[in-house]
Amino acid sequence: MLRQPKPALVGAMATMLGACAAQTPADPPGFYQAATTKPYADVLAELELAITERNFRITGHNKIGSVIRERDHIAFPDYDTLQFCNLTYAREMLEISPAAVVYMPCNITLRSEGERVVVTTHLLPTNGRDPRLNAFAARMNEQLRQIVDFAIEE
Repeated sequence: MLRQPKPALVGAMATMLGACAAQTPADPPGFYQAATTKPYADVLAELELAITERNFRITGHNKIGSVIRERDHIAFPDYDTLQFCNLTYAREMLEISPAAVVYMPCNITLRSEGERVVVTTHLLPTNGRDPRLNAFAARMNEQLRQIVDFAIEE
């Protein structure tokens, strides 16, 4: 059952998050999300650069927003997803836990939201039963956060 936080706690959290302007105040659980006012194309290019500089290979790029615009001939905001993988990391993770394949490949999304571009990545869980997998996930999550932060940096 989901419980609503107390209004005083919400206000205090909003104040703390306001100090970190790039971070959006409503990060979904299990995700890392940040926003910028940089142009969409610049954020996308910075994401691609940050991913490849960390020795990941981009395995997919879905241009959802532009495809909807073209197909339906309507004004529609930009939405993109980037999938990427590093086989060395993948092997390490799968040797620890074959079931962890569910977290592959890594995924980052970006979307236009008014004057902002919002970038979101799915984080790996760090609270499982296997401490080795938790440690791996923590290291991977740090890289994912760095990729997002690089792309939104103004």
